[in-house]
Amino acid sequence: MFPFLAILLIYVSRLIEPERQGGELFWLFLVGLFAWTLLEYGLHRFVFHIDFEFRSPKTAAFINGSHLNHHLAPRDPDQLLVKPGYGLTVSAILFGLAYLLSGSLFTASGIMTGIWTGFLYYEAVHYRVHLTTAPSGFIARQRRRHFYHHFTNKEKCFGVTSPLWDYVFRTQR
Repeated sequence: MFPFLAILLIYVSRLIEPERQGGELFWLFLVGLFAWTLLEYGLHRFVFHIDFEFRSPKTAAFINGSHLNHHLAPRDPDQLLVKPGYGLTVSAILFGLAYLLSGSLFTASGIMTGIWTGFLYYEAVHYRVHLTTAPSGFIARQRRRHFYHHFTNKEKCFGVTSPLWDYVFRTQR
């Protein structure tokens, strides 16, 4: 659904802001892709592993329940991918923030396209890391880092697709 939403948003934003150039999307896409790496780390570290008692069990389940279930059953394919409702809710919040900060539907759409691309890459890598084996190469390194997080120290290795922010915030293995 996210590629469709990206195309739709870019199309509508070009109608609303016809003075914007398609070439600007390249840089906006890269900003979004970079933002995704920080979002992946931040959501994983500070939201999905939040140690907070919510008043409502439904709120707790919505915010971090599926991730905690994923840690309980890391090889369960039904616990690997982000639920659509959660993905759409977070996307709406991020889109709103991008629009408020930029004042431009076109800019927000370009940034969201990069974020969604990073998110879809994350989903593919996360699925592959958990359900396939890779004896060497990039996926094997990602798998070792991610499984260290799962099975050895849940306070380390929050980046699934990139260790960049783990190095920046000293949560690397």
